[in-house]
Amino acid sequence: MKKTSNLVIVLSVFLSLAFFNPSVVKAASQYTGGLLDGETVQIGASVGQSSSVATQLTDDDPSTSVVLANGNLAWYTFASPVEISAVIARYSSPVAVEFYDANNSLLQRYELLSSDGVQTLPAPVQNVSTVALKYTGTNSRVYEWNVFAAPLTAPLPTTITWIQGGDQVAKLEWTANGAESYNVKRATSPGGPYATIANVKGTSYSDNTVTNGTAYYYVVSAVNQAGESSSSPEKSIKVEATKYTGGLLDWVTLQLGKSISSPTGTVRELTDNNISTSKVIGNGDFVWHTFTSPVEISAVIARYSSPVAVEFYDANNNLLQRYELLSNDGVQTLPAPVQDVSTVALKYTGTNSRVYEWNVFAAPLTAPLPTTITWIQGGDQVAKLEWTANGAESYNVKRATSPGGPYATIANVKGTSYSDNAVTNGTTYYYVVSAVNQAGESSNSPEKSIKVEATKYTGGLLDWVTLQLGKSISSPTGTVRELTDNNASTSKVIGNGDFVWHTFASPVEVSAVIARYSGKVTVEFYDANNNLLQKYELSSIDEIETLPTPVQDVSTVALKYAGANSRVYEWNVFGKGGELPPEAPFNLTATAGNKNVVLHWSSSVNAATSFNIKRATVSGGPYTIIGSVTGNTYSYTDSNVMNGTTYYYVVTAVTAAGVSGDSNEAFATPKAVNPPGPGDGQEGERALLRLILLNGIDREYDLSMTEVNDFINWYEERANGVGTAMYGINKYNNNKGPFVNRKDYVFYDKIITFEVNSYNSGTSIPETPPYDPGAH
Repeated sequence: MKKTSNLVIVLSVFLSLAFFNPSVVKAASQYTGGLLDGETVQIGASVGQSSSVATQLTDDDPSTSVVLANGNLAWYTFASPVEISAVIARYSSPVAVEFYDANNSLLQRYELLSSDGVQTLPAPVQNVSTVALKYTGTNSRVYEWNVFAAPLTAPLPTTITWIQGGDQVAKLEWTANGAESYNVKRATSPGGPYATIANVKGTSYSDNTVTNGTAYYYVVSAVNQAGESSSSPEKSIKVEATKYTGGLLDWVTLQLGKSISSPTGTVRELTDNNISTSKVIGNGDFVWHTFTSPVEISAVIARYSSPVAVEFYDANNNLLQRYELLSNDGVQTLPAPVQDVSTVALKYTGTNSRVYEWNVFAAPLTAPLPTTITWIQGGDQVAKLEWTANGAESYNVKRATSPGGPYATIANVKGTSYSDNAVTNGTTYYYVVSAVNQAGESSNSPEKSIKVEATKYTGGLLDWVTLQLGKSISSPTGTVRELTDNNASTSKVIGNGDFVWHTFASPVEVSAVIARYSGKVTVEFYDANNNLLQKYELSSIDEIETLPTPVQDVSTVALKYAGANSRVYEWNVFGKGGELPPEAPFNLTATAGNKNVVLHWSSSVNAATSFNIKRATVSGGPYTIIGSVTGNTYSYTDSNVMNGTTYYYVVTAVTAAGVSGDSNEAFATPKAVNPPGPGDGQEGERALLRLILLNGIDREYDLSMTEVNDFINWYEERANGVGTAMYGINKYNNNKGPFVNRKDYVFYDKIITFEVNSYNSGTSIPETPPYDPGAH
């Protein structure tokens, strides 16, 4: 008996070691430990109608499989109802698990998110009598399948699918893989070490604990009751505020298609604050976003390869306005804010366009791009310059008398041209232009210089005009400016049958001509019907030649070469008539009051006989003339308005030669400053005068209307070149200490705009903190 007992003990130990030795017994896998371990599943067209059985799906052997096709599914019915919280399957094409009760009623359906990884259900399914596996496509080869009361292995790793950075925020998204939650981990160097910064249930996270200018490195791991997966591959992003952030399209997913009512796809690359991502828009497609409620938009920006336009639609998809972007990669202020915008769209204007970034703003948050002076010319006590429009609200014109400055701001204008009449002949001036909007001022344009002087070429009928170029007066093919710019260093070769000409606004009399040229030229004079009146061949280069007799009723004057061709440097004709219509007024502003709108403007026309004021109720017109003022008046009060309605205004200048084009548009919405009461008028006894300066400072003064009107009169006079450059404003509310009085001095050329909010004495108004020079 003793020998037998020892033998039993030895055999027991041996069997015990063999059972637990990994080399002898197969290790547990992610497919085992579930409710279907080793069970035989039924195969058939529906639950309860079995046509065959299979053990390959539950044998913990991924090399064996069953193809589910032809409407068949696999199922297993438990001896008693169970609770299921996790599933797993290894398959070739997507599958779904369905859970049924004892009456074969469907309790829930779950489509597996990934093959070969345990997945936790959104919530445990209770009282499950039958569990079924179905293919969701045409068929699926299934290798393993199991369900669990609780997950026994960690999930598979996930993958970060999207990452983007903004102003003090990084946003990332990852693939859902059936985990209960996900750990978001961050580092400040590639490869870690990572710190877990959040555990989230979903598949996205916004990290607001970041610093602009820093690059961050992220990984995500998947978590369930059994443990944590390995980390996802790393993704990095630099967090920064750029000209593209802070708008109404931050982070949004854009719709893509040929019609707002029928999107065919989505685009995220244009709103991710990342210029390294892009999307080509072509083949009739465009992108758009519809807001949850109507918005007001006053500025846009886009970075693109070919020109694009932004369109604004109302809630009924009616086009409100279209704006073609003037510059690439710079914020642009719209001519007027577009209200009640429900949908904003970006379209290409050529054959296609690769777009890198796009946004729209309620108000611009960055200064415009710099502009470039495209044309400059000097004449008799005048310098004229033009620059590129780039979507700025206005432009500061600056001048110096030496290269590189220092520059003094001499004007702030709405348009893209300026005539400087405050110059002296014989002096060379140096000009730069900067672009301005609500957010600030751009850097200066490259410098351009011009010598202002009266020459033999100035004072004629062709001063400053742009000449037409072509082979026929009725069919111009181009334009030329170099021959009328009072600059003998610029020129144009006229040949190949082309010639240049100018048609006057009204017939003129020509008595003399001048030209500087390399080959012989002739001047021809035509009447209003393009009949040749006379032909004159110049005999002297660079000298004024008097015609034998003045030519009357000249409508068009032309310059032609007499040989093979001719390089022409300057050309002019002299005589009577032919005055050009005046230049349009500029710097028009509109200030809303109670049942009135006050307009102010500037003009470079010294001989204007009057100004016409025109108004519309929609931006861009059509405008109707509502009044006029004399040529030395630069303001107008429109009292025929209703509070709460927005009015749009332009002003034109009138001279004996005709009417100018429209000024810039200005708009205002009159409203009651205080609730109506006895004695309320259209102008109160006092007012808050608010000044907005070029450097961004916003100043407010509580003054009597007499003082306000005195300030307005000074501003108007200075706008016309009369009066002092600065104005003193009494600081009653800050007259502390032993001072008799204290004043703030403001300079005319530093004021962008001002507004007047009138009120009656005794009215309660918000207290304005005393002005603190140290705070500015």
